[in-house]
Amino acid sequence: MLDFDIQFSPRCKSLRIKVSARQGLVVTAPRSLTRHRVIELVATKSEWIATRLKQFDEVRDVMAEAIPVRPQAFDLPALGESWRVEYRETRSKTVRARTDCPGRIVVDGAVGDPRACQAALRRWLARRAKEALEPWMARTSDQIGLRYKDFALKSQRTRWGSCTSGGRITLNCKLLFLPREIVRYVMVHELCHTIEPNHSQRFWALVRQFEPAVDSLNGRMRDSWKYLPGWVQLKHEAEL
Repeated sequence: MLDFDIQFSPRCKSLRIKVSARQGLVVTAPRSLTRHRVIELVATKSEWIATRLKQFDEVRDVMAEAIPVRPQAFDLPALGESWRVEYRETRSKTVRARTDCPGRIVVDGAVGDPRACQAALRRWLARRAKEALEPWMARTSDQIGLRYKDFALKSQRTRWGSCTSGGRITLNCKLLFLPREIVRYVMVHELCHTIEPNHSQRFWALVRQFEPAVDSLNGRMRDSWKYLPGWVQLKHEAEL
C-alpha cells in the first residue's frame, strides 16, 4: 500500500505527480478526473515513483545518521503506550534492548555507541510489533469477515502494507507510531485486497463497506511519515 495525497484543482489541466523529501508523494489532478481514475493513472507510474522515493529515503538516511543520538523516550500511539529508555553500560561488546517493566526499556551492553543502541531499539520494536499487530490483524479479519492465508512483518521505507495474490499480508513494524484508526485502516485496506487485488472501483467500494471514512484517512496518511522518529528510519533495519 503506497500512500499519497490527491489534491483536486480547478486550475490543473492534467495529472501532476510530485515527489519530495518532505511531503513524499503528492498528486494534483483536474476535477474532471474521478479519484479511482487518478489512482489508476498513478499506478502506471509506479516504477518511476518508487525510484524517486528510494532516492529521497537515501538522503534522509544520510541526514539521520549524521548526528546519531540515543532515544530517551518515545510513544507508540497505535497501542496507547509511552516508553522511557534507560541505558546501562556493561562489559558486553554487544547491545540489547529489553522490556524491564511496563513503560520502561533497558538498553545494556556497549551503550556508548549510539548507532548500536538505535539498532537494538529497532529490534525491540520489531518484537513489540509482532506481539501487537499479529493478533490485531486476526481480530480485524474476524470482525469484517475477510480471511488471509499468511501474515508477516517487515520494516519498509515506502509501504505500510501489502497483500500478495496468494493472500499473504505484510505490515510495516513502524505502524506502531501511527494513530490507532490509521493502523486499522491499513489492515482493512490489505484485507480487501484478498478479494480485489487492484485499486479498482470495486475495491474502493469494498473498503468503504468496512471503513466509511476512507477519504479522510487517506488524506491523513499523507503526513504519516512525520510520526516516525529518526532512529527508526536508518539503514539495516530489523525485519521479522
